Amino acid sequence: MDEARYGQMIRDGERNKEVAELIHNWCSHARVSNQGGVGLIAQQTGLPIGHFAMECDFAPASGFAGWYLESCALDFHDRNCAHCDKRQAVRMPNLSILVGQRDRKAIRQQEEADRAEAELQAALEARKKQREALRVGQNAAVRALLDDLDTLDATHADDAKTRVVETVRLAPEVLTPSLTDYFFELTASPEAGCQDVALQALKYAKADPTRLADAALRCLAKRAAVQTAAYIVMETPELADELTMEAAAPALIRLARAPRSEFGHGERVFHPDPLKAVFAVWPEAVCRAIQRLLDSRSSYAIRMGTAGLKVLSVQAPDLLDRFSRSLVTKLTRAHLLIDDSDADRERRMVCSDLQRAIAAALRHAPSETDKLIATYFEGATAEGEAHLVRAYGEIFRTSRTDEEALDGDVAATALKRFVAWSSTSKNFTVLTEITQTLRSYSEETAQSVDDVLDIALGAAAVMDARLEAFDAERSLSKPENFLEVLEAQNSRTALYYSREVFAAIAATAASRSPAAAESYVDFLSKIDGGRDTLIAVLLEESSKLVATPEGLRLVLPELYTALVGTSTLVRASAAETLGRAGRKRSDDLPQLVLEAFILLLEDQYVIVHKAAAKALESISLTGALEQRAGRALLMLLGIYGNKGKVESFLLDWMQLYFRRYATDDASRANLARWCLKVLMDVSIHLHLRDLTSISKYLKDQPTFVDLVIRALEDPQVSDHGQEDVIRLLYSIPDTEVSRRSADLSSLSVRRADRGWYVGAVVEVLTRVGAWDEAVEAIESSWEAIPDTVPMRRMKWSRRLHVVAVQFEAAVAAGDLSRQDALKAEWEGLYQLLKEDQEEYAERRNPFPGVFRPNPGS
Repeated sequence: MDEARYGQMIRDGERNKEVAELIHNWCSHARVSNQGGVGLIAQQTGLPIGHFAMECDFAPASGFAGWYLESCALDFHDRNCAHCDKRQAVRMPNLSILVGQRDRKAIRQQEEADRAEAELQAALEARKKQREALRVGQNAAVRALLDDLDTLDATHADDAKTRVVETVRLAPEVLTPSLTDYFFELTASPEAGCQDVALQALKYAKADPTRLADAALRCLAKRAAVQTAAYIVMETPELADELTMEAAAPALIRLARAPRSEFGHGERVFHPDPLKAVFAVWPEAVCRAIQRLLDSRSSYAIRMGTAGLKVLSVQAPDLLDRFSRSLVTKLTRAHLLIDDSDADRERRMVCSDLQRAIAAALRHAPSETDKLIATYFEGATAEGEAHLVRAYGEIFRTSRTDEEALDGDVAATALKRFVAWSSTSKNFTVLTEITQTLRSYSEETAQSVDDVLDIALGAAAVMDARLEAFDAERSLSKPENFLEVLEAQNSRTALYYSREVFAAIAATAASRSPAAAESYVDFLSKIDGGRDTLIAVLLEESSKLVATPEGLRLVLPELYTALVGTSTLVRASAAETLGRAGRKRSDDLPQLVLEAFILLLEDQYVIVHKAAAKALESISLTGALEQRAGRALLMLLGIYGNKGKVESFLLDWMQLYFRRYATDDASRANLARWCLKVLMDVSIHLHLRDLTSISKYLKDQPTFVDLVIRALEDPQVSDHGQEDVIRLLYSIPDTEVSRRSADLSSLSVRRADRGWYVGAVVEVLTRVGAWDEAVEAIESSWEAIPDTVPMRRMKWSRRLHVVAVQFEAAVAAGDLSRQDALKAEWEGLYQLLKEDQEEYAERRNPFPGVFRPNPGS
């Protein structure tokens, strides 16, 4: 996050704090609630930064939560406080200050709107008088045309526009000299709203070309009647004045290729021909206009400049060289040279367009542009460095989106620059951007760059050395605070994944030919034994080579050496390599290699036997080796199952053993009982997905219900995790639901705060006919809802659920009188909900107050 954004968040938090105080002073019932999480900045400063809302127990209509508490509070006031008789004022100043400011502003805006309307009416009357004067002495056709202009001026109706244009097209002589002069006046009169019609009429009347071209250019300079004016200018660009052409160029650029919208949908329609025609005659004027746009501090103007380059560089690629310095300067110093705006607060869109333009310059002149970027990179801020890295990433992205093949020289330039920055940069954002780009486009990189294998292997070695040096440095000094801990973790992660991605690119390149694979393995074999981290990562990536018999033959010696080696990290990597190779390649492995793998399952070091157990799922074994693997896995289950702390990998091992080694009902039942005993100590919220996956092996055991109850009672299960818990509940067999119906009903009473849980419990209880327990469960959920005005509608709705379950129970019992009573209660509740909805329909409008009429206070 840049300094400007951080400062803005602090200011937003301070303003929210002031507004919260005004809310508390407004009424003793009012309160402010946090509707989102608490970020690091909020934790450090104590400021209310996030999404907040105003609440009250007497409010029948809820408001909305937002980043700016002021707008939320005003919306809540209009929905509720303006109609409330329960208010208990606390002190001044309070919310009335904001309401008064808002109302006074609304009055001023209305007064200004009224003045503007009066001015428009006066101007309209003046234009009518001018047209009345033009009628004198004219024939019927001219008077009819003026009548249509009166209608068009007053209503801007499409049919009036059509009549005016078609009249002139069919009878050009209707435009007398005086009327022609008047139409030229209309082209310069935006108030009349007839500029487009006037230009079309003058074109059909074959008015003076020079005068018409000048009128069209002036419309373009003011962004009026753009499309019509542009095509008029396109026909005779040589008649234009150079300065006027320069002023009109931005409108032509926008017509040629309007900048994309962040939230836009649908296909954009481009009209590049007028811009191209004008550029062919007035290249310097257009270039000056583009330069002025790029020099602007407005994000939209800058994006217009890049759009012009996008269109014109197709016919004049050298334009990219001319503007590359401006593009790189603007991108590097975006935080200083581009103003913030509400529409583009974080400058994402403008920086993205600049990056695309720089990527185009790199494709056109890779060496020169790369040197320019490197020069600016040296003095850039951390944010500027990240922006420049993303420009290189656009080279790879556009190779897919624009269906433009990735040029080998351009890809090599980008890769070498990435290697240089990865080798020296301490900016973890830069390293992360490089890693993400190369990971996403590793195939393209490996295919396009001639000497990619040597470059990637060297880069992997350099990053391994950097990572080793970083760890050594960290061991000598401890972070002073939590932020330094986070920064250190981020930096190490960035270095780690940079090494991984370069190794992956090298292995991908090596897999493309036997000679390259031999070079890769030769490099691996010559690494000093002390650099086991580099050996480990290259060995893991060598699984890409194993896909072919020739590659397997080359890798096997190094793989076997790693399996029986002294380094625990390398042994674990060898196991992972076998797992990545998959079942198809494991069938081709020699017996000696498979025996060495089995030994890893029995290895005393955690990192080794965990990697081996994970790989076991992808490796085919037969006979005695399969039996040994099963015994080893069972031993690991016993060891880790008795430690008291259940990890995710233990659940994976349980499922693997069920699928592969528990072959008869007796062994499955014994294992399931043991697993349930172990899992009773598991942190449910951390392993929900794994538990739902393994539940099919456990659900037939009586104690499975206890595990499900633990899951339902876990207060740390998130809203997203509720679905997994309910899946566990639904998997309980009906016989166990019947046997434990009282426990499930009692549980729903305890968890009445979670309506989803209660509904699911009621469903499984009614499934087995446990009506009394189901009624008790749903009634507890209804009673748990507070009896307040905001919750009143929800309480009535939940009561409908209670009545529905009670009615089903009455039907099952054949109690007709009870059914009639419940029917009457249902109809009464339904009527209450209907009346409540009608009474508060407007105040519960889902749109915020800025989209609704202000009801006043």
